[in-house]
Formats: sequence, C-alpha cells, structure tokens
Amino acid sequence: MRSLLIFFLLVSFQMSAQDSTYVRIELKQGAPVEGKLKHQNDKSISIEIPDTGLLTIPWESVQAVIRLNPNEIPGQGGRWSNPHPNRYFFGPSAIPLKKGDKYYQNAYFLLNSIQIGLNDHLSVGGGVLIPFVLFLTPKIGYQVAPKLHLGGGVLFATSLIRDLNFGVGALYGSMTYGTHEHNLTVNLGLGAVKENTGLGSSDYTWKFANKPMLTLSGMTRISNRVMLMSENWIFNVTSVNYDDGTGQFVNRVSNYEGIFSAGVRILGRKTAFDVGFLTPTGAQAAIPYLAYNLRF
Repeated sequence: MRSLLIFFLLVSFQMSAQDSTYVRIELKQGAPVEGKLKHQNDKSISIEIPDTGLLTIPWESVQAVIRLNPNEIPGQGGRWSNPHPNRYFFGPSAIPLKKGDKYYQNAYFLLNSIQIGLNDHLSVGGGVLIPFVLFLTPKIGYQVAPKLHLGGGVLFATSLIRDLNFGVGALYGSMTYGTHEHNLTVNLGLGAVKENTGLGSSDYTWKFANKPMLTLSGMTRISNRVMLMSENWIFNVTSVNYDDGTGQFVNRVSNYEGIFSAGVRILGRKTAFDVGFLTPTGAQAAIPYLAYNLRF
C-alpha cells in the first residue's frame, strides 16, 4: 500500500512538473516551436502551443528539447528567441538558416527578397527591385565555437531591363561573434561592376574592384519587442575622367565611401518591422528606411 502511495505521488509530481514546464523544441527541419510540455513517451513529445492547441511531434523529427527559463515563457511577458538573427537591414550575418526555414523581406514596398535553407549550413535566395533589378544571394555558414560563426556568400545583381546595362556582384566572407540576441558581424569581400568601356562606347564589361569592400553590422536586444541595429557599408568607388574636348582618357581616381545606418527592429514571434535611417557619405540628410520581415 505504501509503495502504491509513493508511486501515485511520483506520478502526480511528474504531471504537475509537466503542466508548468515550458520548452522549446528544435526541429531537424523547420523553425523551432515553443509551448507547455503535456506528454512524452518513447515515440513522441506533445506540447500545447498558445492560440494553436496541442501539437505532437515524433522523436525522429526532434533535434533538441530546451527547457525555458521563467522569463522566456510565452504568453507571460516572457521573451522568445530572436527569429531573425540571419540578416540585418539588408546585409547578412554568418548565422545560417536551418533546413527548411524560409525568410522573406520587403523593403520600401519595392524590394522583395526570399532566402531558403537547403540544409543547416547552406541557403539560397534572391529577389527583385521592382521594376529594374534581379539579384541572387546564396550563403553558407557554420558555428565553429559557442559564440562564433563563420561563413560567406555571393551577391549578384543584374538589370531586368536589357538596355539599362546594370550589373553588380560581390564575393564575401563573413564572421559573426555573439548570440542570436546580441552579435556583431564583419563581412569582407571583393566587388565587381558592369561598366562602360569608354566615352561614347555602347560596350559594357565586368570589372573587379582593386580594393575590398567591408560591412560592419550589429544587433542587440533591449526588450521583448525591440532590437537595436546598425549596418554600415564601406566600399571603394572609382571615377574615370575623360577630356571633354577630345574624349581621351585623363585619369582614374578611387576613394572609399560608405552608407551608414541605424534603427530598430520591432519583433514578433516570426515577423519583424525594421525602422531606421540611411546616411550615404556626403549626404546632407538621412534617408528613412522601412522593411517587413517574415520567417516561415
């Protein structure tokens, strides 16, 4: 009888613990899910998700189960993990998307892009700047230490209008130090542009820059809903000068210029709104920036 009483007390304790235990389930494919732990056995684990209901997941689909701290519990003023650690206003971090994750962004209602995780390290993406530009953004990333990610990628953009003769490309390496909530990223790459071969010529050719381009970016979360961000591009600009009378080449001048930005990201569980300001080198005023982000 005593043994039976102890058994029921243990079962009662376990059920009580489950009722008050919140977990984050990292999936082998797709975004993580969070909820109240309801049941688990050798085949599956079940959680109750706020506003959704009971979800049962087989163990073969689970990568990890993380017990949430009280300040992380959803629906109780707690904090969920940053759903968008992979990108700043536009530039990437070295933190990769998980397999099956998808990231959509719309900026200025004209710039639309999407990134899809092919596996836990490689993603492909691209987008359009309506109605002029098409761009591609494949990316790779690995976590090599608890707070260090290394990666790289390619940015290629070309004109949707044949006669515009626009083209930009960059091959870059990426290093991110920090966590999903607080991090700094350095991207270092070599760019190329499609430029005219000479005054009055209708021929265009790709030319690589002689000097590298650099981005310095960071994000830090200051509350459940608000993240501060900054993204800064530093690149070499070359000007080719010709004689106005003869059309002969005079000289080629290069110097570094930049585009600097700062603002906030308003976070949801999967969505985010970016609000900030861009300031190109030499500009007399800042340019407002607005974007919508969705991870699905």
